[in-house]
Amino acid sequence: MALKKELGLLDVYAIAMGTTISGGFFLLPGLAYAVAGPAVIISYLVAAVLVVPAMFSMVELTTAMPRAGGAYYFLDRAMGPLMGSIGGLGTYVVLVLKTAFALIGIGAYLSLFFPDLPIIPVALVLALAFGGLNLAGAKKTGSFQVILVVILLIIVAWFMGDGLFSIRASHFGAFFDAG
Repeated sequence: MALKKELGLLDVYAIAMGTTISGGFFLLPGLAYAVAGPAVIISYLVAAVLVVPAMFSMVELTTAMPRAGGAYYFLDRAMGPLMGSIGGLGTYVVLVLKTAFALIGIGAYLSLFFPDLPIIPVALVLALAFGGLNLAGAKKTGSFQVILVVILLIIVAWFMGDGLFSIRASHFGAFFDAG
């Protein structure tokens, strides 16, 4: 049975961009800054350089084998069904853990505005809500993701505009002291 392609380029782009912005911009920088200090900027640059070869590999594979299934399909065709199954299971586990991280992060952010709000129950309610949205179909999920990404980009633009006037050389003192 072939999977039906319901997502367009904008939908897929929004899903990838939303994941990157929400996790990489809203959740991780505070944790990374706690470990690396101001040198976290270099950490992000190194990570960006390391992602490029993987990105080009995925683009090449997707062009060569334009079918639904992603990493599972590529591994299945290249190394056989066992490796495809292991890769597919690994991708599933990564997505579950990434989703849990994001949901707890959303709950933590909401608790900043609503201090009495318990983080884990909020994350569970959000998981059920997003799960329900996914049951509505990929097309609706993609459209919803586009709306969320537009909101994220507005927040990022506001944050950058506001933060631009807060840059001080003193913030970058002791650049490598934290590690």
